[in-house]
Amino acid sequence: MTVNANPHNLVKSKLLTAIISVSFIVAMMQPATAAIEIDERDFGPSYDTMVVDTVVGKPLQLVTAIAGTAAYIVSLPFSLIGGNADQAQQKLFVEPWDAMARCLGCTVAEDNFYKSQGVNDNVVRIVVDRPSEILINTNDYVVVTK
Repeated sequence: MTVNANPHNLVKSKLLTAIISVSFIVAMMQPATAAIEIDERDFGPSYDTMVVDTVVGKPLQLVTAIAGTAAYIVSLPFSLIGGNADQAQQKLFVEPWDAMARCLGCTVAEDNFYKSQGVNDNVVRIVVDRPSEILINTNDYVVVTK
């Protein structure tokens, strides 16, 4: 007894198997590329991100901050009645204006890193593995035991 295989279906099956195999290989490589260490020389905004942030990002942030402020003022009576005026203030007013203060072209993580580099006499900085650090505010009560 002989089986007549359709060569067209056989090619489709092999192609589908190859595509699925390559997809699994690529999916398995993602965690490995995520663990690559940051090269500190390249850490920070690039020329391109600064230009785009200047031309597009900051003007849109300004519009968002102004619109958020207007929405906060309009919604203030309702949020006072609802008891969530603090949350409305944080989301509609504080966060948009804080975003305007982010360094040009920086992501949130880069901005936090640069701002943490400022000198503060009340903070003890312990460098664990650049750029990872432990910050201890000495205004708080810290107990260290041996």
